[in-house]
Amino acid sequence: METGRKPRKLPEQVADKLREMIIEEGVKTGSKLPAEAELMVRFGVSRSTVREAVKILQTEHIVDIRQGQGTFLCAMPGLASDPLGLRFADQEELIGMLLETRLLIEPNVAALAALRRKEEHLQEMKALLDKMDSAYLHSEDYTPYDSEFHALIARCTGNDVVQRLVPTIQESIQAGYHHTQRVEGSYQRASQCHLEMYRGILERDPERARQAAQRHMQQTMHDSGVDVSSVLIR
Repeated sequence: METGRKPRKLPEQVADKLREMIIEEGVKTGSKLPAEAELMVRFGVSRSTVREAVKILQTEHIVDIRQGQGTFLCAMPGLASDPLGLRFADQEELIGMLLETRLLIEPNVAALAALRRKEEHLQEMKALLDKMDSAYLHSEDYTPYDSEFHALIARCTGNDVVQRLVPTIQESIQAGYHHTQRVEGSYQRASQCHLEMYRGILERDPERARQAAQRHMQQTMHDSGVDVSSVLIR
């Protein structure tokens, strides 16, 4: 008796076609996808089939359905909000593990960014540094700009895999903020390292950028009370 694979349902087939459309047509993140009526004509299916297909993509974190506005491509298509399952990690040890991971990764990311950055990246980077300082001086939450700064450095590399590691890095920034916000001089030390990273990237000096990122992570770990001595760094 022949046992073939179970035929894929029509909504699943349409979801496959939608993924192909997004990739082949180079749909940009944040862009709005064609309306339901257009997709119905394009794929020759009913409205309910299109809706089910779109919901499949929504569960895969590829699209974002906004009530009354339409369907939009997610910022990081296919990347779940907790891709590494960190909610199930030992929460007491998580901040240390996240910061240790950043120390192992970010110096090389900064070095690569120095080699591959574009002029528009520099303007955006400097603007984020200014916004961070302004927020800190006004006793406001500066971490969104901090997260954006590190995300931008990852974007400078042009490496999509590196950019998809950013959510993990951003999570550690948020967690680290609560550990270091009351440590005297912590922001000033971080700000100086950020500026040095920017200068290394500006001057296309990968070693300067690498050392600044390494120093930044070591200082953050120290201010967070995390032992850095066991991490091997060249």
